[in-house]
Amino acid sequence: MLSEHSRLVNKFDTCRTAFVMFCLQENIKWSIVNSHDAVHVGNAMAAVHKLIGPERSVFVAMGLHPGGVGDAYDGLQLPENVVYEENVQQSPLAPQVRPYLFGNVERGIPPVEQAIIWGHETHGCILQVADELLTHGVRVAVLVDGCASRSKRMHDTAVLQMSHWDGLMLTTASSAVMQLTRSDARFVKPIIQILKRFAADWETTRPPPDVLDQGRPGGDGDLANPAKDSKAARFASASAAAVTAVGSTPTIYSVTSKVDH
Repeated sequence: MLSEHSRLVNKFDTCRTAFVMFCLQENIKWSIVNSHDAVHVGNAMAAVHKLIGPERSVFVAMGLHPGGVGDAYDGLQLPENVVYEENVQQSPLAPQVRPYLFGNVERGIPPVEQAIIWGHETHGCILQVADELLTHGVRVAVLVDGCASRSKRMHDTAVLQMSHWDGLMLTTASSAVMQLTRSDARFVKPIIQILKRFAADWETTRPPPDVLDQGRPGGDGDLANPAKDSKAARFASASAAAVTAVGSTPTIYSVTSKVDH
């Protein structure tokens, strides 16, 4: 049961949690400084989802149609049972994904009570979906170090706007994981292992300073870099399952089977 007073992400065993990721696609990454940070956060959340299990959480990945902005990022490691949706409509929360968030009694899908969201772009998909989740009574945590827009102004304005919303908290990946697990004895060692492993992996994918400092003309000329100064630890995922989209229908993937919904 959700606490009526806590302002933190609720512990994993007190409610059902959705990990919701948006639009990490190759063709737009060059226009977003530190866009790879969202991939690192995605891999971290996939590892946490695998750790706490599908009974307590669901992992939803939303991407724009590949014909528009291209395939998903290289290096993105999604969990085996991810619900993946290629969105071809303006609303970022496609109808086919909604049962996995808001529940479906006939299909035996329970609703989530809190959602942890991140991705691209902050002023678009993240802002709109956060609002829709809140409208349905779902508590929302936005991982700011995993969000970005093509301009700093757009990102910062969206973050400022969301900071005033009741039921929504702004946090980072590392903080969210600590809040979610609350030093549960079952997960202390696995979390530490994930942190140590990723600390080394993350350094190998960090662009050199001269690349980070390069701007791209257009917009307000100030590209977003929301996590440049962050010292929060980042994580890596031990899970490695590729996702292949099938039409506009979300698919749950596993190692041995594929079930379309």
